[in-house]
Amino acid sequence: MADDSEVDLSHSKEEITQSSGPRTVTIAKTDTGFGFNVRGQVNEGGQLKSINGELYAPLQHVSAVLSGGAAHTAGICRGDRILEVNNVSVEGGTHKQVVDLIKSGGDSLTLTVISVPEEIHDSLDPNEDDDSSGPAYIDYSEKRSLPISIPDYNTIERHGEKFVVYNIYMAGRHLCSRRYKEFDELHSSLKREFVDYPFPKMPGKWPFKMKEQKLDSRRRGIELFLEKVCAVRVIGESEMMQEFLAATESDSAYCDVELKVLLPDKSIATVTVKRTSTSQDVYQALVSKLLISQEAAQCFALFETIEYNFGKSYRDTKSHDLVVRVTI
Repeated sequence: MADDSEVDLSHSKEEITQSSGPRTVTIAKTDTGFGFNVRGQVNEGGQLKSINGELYAPLQHVSAVLSGGAAHTAGICRGDRILEVNNVSVEGGTHKQVVDLIKSGGDSLTLTVISVPEEIHDSLDPNEDDDSSGPAYIDYSEKRSLPISIPDYNTIERHGEKFVVYNIYMAGRHLCSRRYKEFDELHSSLKREFVDYPFPKMPGKWPFKMKEQKLDSRRRGIELFLEKVCAVRVIGESEMMQEFLAATESDSAYCDVELKVLLPDKSIATVTVKRTSTSQDVYQALVSKLLISQEAAQCFALFETIEYNFGKSYRDTKSHDLVVRVTI
């Protein structure tokens, strides 16, 4: 949205609040959804409250508006009280009733709202942060396609314990490795955070030792779960999901990584090393793979390829994270 449009909307907000009466707006869903969140009571009915000199049963309210989004463009403001959804009165209605009505309208939504001055928002919603207020309405309609996959798994033995980790890749790059119980914990945490989203099922727990066929079936099930969940932008970009997909120190011991090295004759050599390997470790692995003598190896080094030209040589202290594109 252009800056001049945002200025116009900020002026109209003051005018809207001063008008004090109900108004009806129509919101057309865009690629970012309707662009607002709703909060309010979870039970029906309740004590009447005075809003702008009129008595109303408890009303669900707009708790957040996406700047430049569809609701913002239509003139919806944070703190607006919702009187009707698609011409259906929701005075005294529950959070679920309002959310269901919003979802039922498809790509077009008509709201009758009443704006209140910002200084009385808190007095009307003293319990917004506790459990008496319903969960925020979150728009899950914006989808995206991510090249996330779990192509394989490893069996790890650590401190006398043997377990399986599933390797998560994004566009062919290894992100992290996670145990089944970590996926299960993520599933439970996401369901608590996004309570009204119909999450796909996770593969069930198995009390016995799993054979290769069963392990691969679980891998495919977890991969499908992760693909579907990460495809929903609001979930995939959540702090919880980002932390789950971030590499940790323990991932270094979980999974080897493959590096491709461009040789002088333009052929490619692939070496497998640990995530924590230095450039010297990578070079020694390459020397061993190509059967180069240690004496001859002193005449070569790893270089970073920058714009198809030679760049700097790598020293022992450099992690292989910096030498994904190298040549010798």
